[in-house]
Amino acid sequence: MGDEKPADPKNEAKNALIDTNVALVLAENAKFKEDIAAKDVLIVDLTKQLKQATDLIEQDTKSRLVFEIAPKTTVSKELLGRMSIDELSHIKETLDRAVVPAFNSGTPLVGIAEKKPSLDGMFTEYMGKLGGNKK
Repeated sequence: MGDEKPADPKNEAKNALIDTNVALVLAENAKFKEDIAAKDVLIVDLTKQLKQATDLIEQDTKSRLVFEIAPKTTVSKELLGRMSIDELSHIKETLDRAVVPAFNSGTPLVGIAEKKPSLDGMFTEYMGKLGGNKK
């Protein structure tokens, strides 16, 4: 017990300064953790809103494409509604380019004018009409 040295005022001042700095850093760390938690909640909320907006835009686009395609084909709206936007876009582009065939002789194609054109049956029906005229 006689080996104890008197306290050095310089070391005590340094230790007090270090303790104060450590306390400040810990307080800042706790505040940063709170800020990060708040930002994480905001990110989750904004991500949910973005997903809802994206879904709404996709449904609107899909509805518009189905509305434009339905009168031009015999495929049901229910089946069209199950297709992706890319598939519907390709179908629309194809139907926009499709033209009801006509003969140069002026002979009308009976049956095609009454029906809605359909990609699945148009070619077969056209080839059948051509085959029937070869006598």
